[in-house]
Amino acid sequence: MNNKIKYGCGDITMANCVSTEAVPNSQSTILEVDCPSQYEVNEDIYSQLEDIWTENDLEALGNLCLSYTLIGGKKVVKNVLLKFEEKICELQERILELETTAICSTNITDCPFDFGTLTDACDNQPQTLAETIQLILDTLNTP
Repeated sequence: MNNKIKYGCGDITMANCVSTEAVPNSQSTILEVDCPSQYEVNEDIYSQLEDIWTENDLEALGNLCLSYTLIGGKKVVKNVLLKFEEKICELQERILELETTAICSTNITDCPFDFGTLTDACDNQPQTLAETIQLILDTLNTP
């Protein structure tokens, strides 16, 4: 700031000599102070800002299983919450899928099973857990 502008208003008055009509917020430590000075208001605001910065410090968040979008090389609360929301939605979809798929209908074609000669009457290997169990039972129960 240009000192000509900064100090161009006459004599300098210290903040503790300036009364203010500012209404402190609900988190203020000067709610009960009658006629707080500008100095007290400033100190209270700086203290609250420090608390906010401390409470919102995201440096401890590692990239264990989530990657965060950085702004200026830092994690930002908004982006962290958006990533949490994305992951929660993915998990909800997966949970719904698991809850609505009967275990016997579970597709097992990607499982590394060696079915050997275990096939149905048309020479097809089983595709679901139910088909596999049924083929095993049929094989065991065939005389």
